[in-house]
Amino acid sequence: MKTIDRYLLREMAGPFVFGVLAFVLLFVSAQILIELMKLVNELGISLWTAGYLFLLWLPAFMVYTFPLATLVAILVSFGRLSGDSELVAMYAGGISFRRLVVPLVAAGLLVSLVTVALNEFVVPAANRRAEDIIRAAAAGGSTAAQEHVFYSDSYGEGVSRLVYAEKLDIATGEMIRPVIIWFEEGREAMLTRAERGRWRGTSWEMLDGVHYLLDPERPASIVFPRMTSKFSTSPEMIARSARKPEEMTYRELQEHVRRLTQQGRKATELELTLYHKLSIPFACLVFSLIAPPLGIRSHRGSSSIGMGIAIMIGFGYYVVWHYLSAVAQQGHLSPLWAAWLPNAVGASVGIGLILGVRK
Repeated sequence: MKTIDRYLLREMAGPFVFGVLAFVLLFVSAQILIELMKLVNELGISLWTAGYLFLLWLPAFMVYTFPLATLVAILVSFGRLSGDSELVAMYAGGISFRRLVVPLVAAGLLVSLVTVALNEFVVPAANRRAEDIIRAAAAGGSTAAQEHVFYSDSYGEGVSRLVYAEKLDIATGEMIRPVIIWFEEGREAMLTRAERGRWRGTSWEMLDGVHYLLDPERPASIVFPRMTSKFSTSPEMIARSARKPEEMTYRELQEHVRRLTQQGRKATELELTLYHKLSIPFACLVFSLIAPPLGIRSHRGSSSIGMGIAIMIGFGYYVVWHYLSAVAQQGHLSPLWAAWLPNAVGASVGIGLILGVRK
């Protein structure tokens, strides 16, 4: 049986690579190239930098091609085996269809896990690096500095402070012209404005600023040359909060969603992104359940037929995925259900098709 398993996996490997390359060329490259042309025209980045950005953006798009490539690989390989009567020979040798599906489903699970790892360890780092390059090109400066940084903090219910800085330099741990609004019981209580802020390891030191008490009955202000603030969020954490969702790992995005929820802010779109970080990779496993029964039905299956079926199924999957995401954003469906319902339905259909094959 191990020989049959290895044979099936070898049959699947070639079409899988073909599927990845084909879908990257068909759907991904054009979108990346359009964005790169905009950057070349607007920011004047070099062709070398544009090529580097292409490589950095590629992993994020490949995550979406792996499920379709898995579908193509199994459709093409099973279609060929069915068309050349090799499946008939395997059935005659006492190997059932369900047993033949086992290595393909295992391969689908493996691709899902690899995609999860890619989505967690490679994609966020690559996207952060790409954003640093674009930010540096736009500012003509260091990639360690961020301009116009906003940060909100909370303890328990509600916002405890809002922070704004014209510039945050992570490398030196400095903020330029920071403003901190302090809240008590949901109302603005104090405001701190300074020329600079320095990170001292456990708290921020404010330099050359003014501290305002926003009491309508007894307003007051205190000018200070130096003051140690109770604001203890590190530069790295402030910068992380300013990242885009695609620049965050699963845990970072999960923590970001938790903080926003604590502050009473709506985070439906971020929750959808969080759950999609797992649900999209596991579409590989779902498609590995759907593809084998469809493969044996496409007699004389060629790569073009397999590609066509894969495009139709994949298109339907992503249409449902986008539709449910829109429904969740309108508040009519839980983000968790919106992310995982296509996989649940697809897996049920695949298992039903496999059980319906009487061989």
